[in-house]
Amino acid sequence: MSTPALIIIILGISIMLTRAPLIIAPVKTRDTYIQLFDTEIKMRALGVIMGGLSAICIMAVRGIPGAASLAIMYVSMFVLVLALVAMIPFPAFASRLATNVWMAFPPLAMRLMGALAVAVGGLLVWYGMGL
Repeated sequence: MSTPALIIIILGISIMLTRAPLIIAPVKTRDTYIQLFDTEIKMRALGVIMGGLSAICIMAVRGIPGAASLAIMYVSMFVLVLALVAMIPFPAFASRLATNVWMAFPPLAMRLMGALAVAVGGLLVWYGMGL
């Protein structure tokens, strides 16, 4: 198994594990996520982690032909830019924005987002296994 395949599989599994609780307990999961945004230090740390993981994903899929690798690269670039432009330099703004966005979703919408995210994570695992 190649390094890019392993990274994509780990990414898919982590997406499935972190978003599956939205299906079972959406309000409790939302409250847990909001606690991750409550201080500037936590928000900056989250930005550094997300930016680092995005950079790793970009390096892993760079040069692999196919629409799936391009989609992974573009989503990772979006997350990297989000982390570098909003989360790290302006953590208070990013925290308020993230909190307001999460609070706007009703429980049914969060369950559907969780199911969609688990499906996307499963697709990433499937794609990584095929590399």
